[in-house]
Amino acid sequence: MSRGLSTAVVNALKSDVVRPVTFAKLDFSSSTLYLHDSIGTFTWGGNDWLGVGDFGSVSSIEEGTDISPYSITLSLSGLDSTIADIGSAGTEDYYLRDVDIYLGLLDEDEALIEDPNPIWSGFMDVMTLVTGAQSNNSITLTCESELAKINRSADLKYTHVQQQRVNSNDLFFEYLHEIEGVKILWKDTMSGNLGVGSGGGGGGGGGGGGGGRSPNREDPGDLP
Repeated sequence: MSRGLSTAVVNALKSDVVRPVTFAKLDFSSSTLYLHDSIGTFTWGGNDWLGVGDFGSVSSIEEGTDISPYSITLSLSGLDSTIADIGSAGTEDYYLRDVDIYLGLLDEDEALIEDPNPIWSGFMDVMTLVTGAQSNNSITLTCESELAKINRSADLKYTHVQQQRVNSNDLFFEYLHEIEGVKILWKDTMSGNLGVGSGGGGGGGGGGGGGGRSPNREDPGDLP
C-alpha cells in the first residue's frame, strides 16, 4: 500500500508503533467541515482540522480489482441533544456534495509527519439522525464513491429544450418532435410530411406538379 506515499510515510508505517489519523473534508452547502478522528487541531492545506476523538469514526475503506462503487460510513456519536445543530443537520443541503478522506501519520510528538495523503473521494448520499436514545445521540452519513454515479440516472431528456440548456448552438434535436410517430416510405422524399424536399419540385421540369405525389403512384416501398 505504498502507492503515492512518500518515503517518510512508508518508513513510519514500517515502524513498531504506527500513529495514524484520519481526516474528513465535508463540503456542506452552508460551510465546509474539516475534521479528524484524533484530538486537538491540525493545520495543513490552509485549513484548521478539528478533532472529534473517539466520538467520530470512519468505516473501513474497501478496494477491489473489479470496477465497483464502494461506499463508506462516517459516524459522529455521543452528542448532546440540547445542541441545536443536531436538529438542523437533517435540513442541511448535503446530497451529492463532495467528501474527501485523507490519511495522516503522527510522530512521537503527536505532530504530522507531512501533509496527509488522499485515500478516498466521493459524495454524500444518506444522512441518518438518532436522538433521545439514552443520550446516545448520533449522526451517520453514508457516502458513495464517484463510480456510483455510473449507475445513477442523469434525469435528462432527449429533447430540443433540454439540449438547448446544455448547448444553445446544438440543434440536433430541433425536429425531433416532428419525427415521432411518422411513417416514412423508402425513396419517397415527400412521405411523412417532414418537409424534406418541399419547395424543390419547380426546377425539375417535365413532372407537371413539380414533386407532387399522384394518388395512383405506386408505393415506392414496392419498387426494386
